[in-house]
Amino acid sequence: MSQAEINIITIFRRIAEAVDALSEDEIKRLSDSQYELEIKTVRRRSKDEFTAPQEPINVEEVIRELTVSGTRQDAQAYLDSRYSSKKSLEFIARRLDIPIIRQDKVEFLRDKIIEATVGARLRSQAIQGTGA
Repeated sequence: MSQAEINIITIFRRIAEAVDALSEDEIKRLSDSQYELEIKTVRRRSKDEFTAPQEPINVEEVIRELTVSGTRQDAQAYLDSRYSSKKSLEFIARRLDIPIIRQDKVEFLRDKIIEATVGARLRSQAIQGTGA
């Protein structure tokens, strides 16, 4: 059996598995001529497959720097000067267990990181009445 034939068999098997996973309503729509059928391939990446940025990032050091920042602006200046790439910010956010999505922009990631570190401390101080 040629590689092309093996590929076709694999493709049909995967299509059959996808059809088998459809709900009853989705199957009804497939048989309705008013609906169009599209096949889309999407590569799923696991968390283990996520690659760290090329420059090494010591997340503990980043957290330490952010928590001693007096203001959100200080924290923003620190992140902008050292970790301005989306990949770096995603790496830091993942290590801080901050939920992120692929569409998050650099500014949004930076703001999430700042709020999870400096913002949390400042809110806590304001609630306790111990802020500067």
